[in-house]
Amino acid sequence: MTDFQFELHGEWKGSWDGEGQIQTNGLHTTISVDSSMSGRGTGTNPDELLISALASCYMITLGIRLKKEAIAYDHIEIRTEALVTKKGGLHVEKVTHFPIIYLSVPLTNLLQEHLIVCIHKAEQDCVIAKAVKGNVQIVIDPKFVAGN
Repeated sequence: MTDFQFELHGEWKGSWDGEGQIQTNGLHTTISVDSSMSGRGTGTNPDELLISALASCYMITLGIRLKKEAIAYDHIEIRTEALVTKKGGLHVEKVTHFPIIYLSVPLTNLLQEHLIVCIHKAEQDCVIAKAVKGNVQIVIDPKFVAGN
């Protein structure tokens, strides 16, 4: 079995109004607390990074699942929303993915049923979704665009 390791380097200065930097192999960005939470609002924030990780992992995993299931598609688009609440302490309560799968073939009832299964298997297989399972509710609200 192969293990994979990822690394991040960061620095932070200040409190709620502070600012910092994070850097990984493929990302270098400024971070701060979002302005809606009385932060500086520069760069990105942990909430956006979490939904970015969830959405990108889900989208990649869905693409892999569609290929495994031999479903012809052109591309996937996604919009993801996160609900952060103060109930019981500040936390991410719910994440909703709105994937759009642009198919290369016409959409039949049988294909739609197959796509629904793939959508849920991809969410179950996503490594980032597994990491937050039990702590964050994840909802998938898909749309399919039929090809010619």
